[in-house]
Amino acid sequence: MGRVAFIFVLLLECMIAKEDTALKRCAVCHESKAPPLSRIYRRYLMLYSSKERIRNKMVDFLVSPSLQKSAMPLGMRKRFNPQAHPAYSKTVAKEAAKELIEKFDIVPRIIVPKR
Repeated sequence: MGRVAFIFVLLLECMIAKEDTALKRCAVCHESKAPPLSRIYRRYLMLYSSKERIRNKMVDFLVSPSLQKSAMPLGMRKRFNPQAHPAYSKTVAKEAAKELIEKFDIVPRIIVPKR
C-alpha cells in the first residue's frame, strides 16, 4: 500500500511540474480576458508564415509589448489593449513562443494518404 501511495504522489508531482510552463503563464489571461492562444497563433501564421519569423515576432512583442508590434487587427488591438500586456524576459518569451508554436502547429496534424 505504501508503494502505491508513493507512486501516486510521484506521478502527481510530475504532472504539476510539467504544467508550470511558460505557456501556462500566458493561458491564465488568454483563457478568460484576452484572445485565445490558438487564434493568436493563426493570426501570426497568416502574417508571417515561417515558424522562425513567427517566433521572432512573438518574442519581440513579449519582451516589449506595444500597439504597433501586435499582430491582431486594429479592432482587437483597441479592445484588448496590447500595451497592458506584461513584459517578459527574452528567455521566458522564447520558451513561450516555442511552446505555442509546438502546441498549435498544424503541420504535424496533416495526414498524407499513402498511395
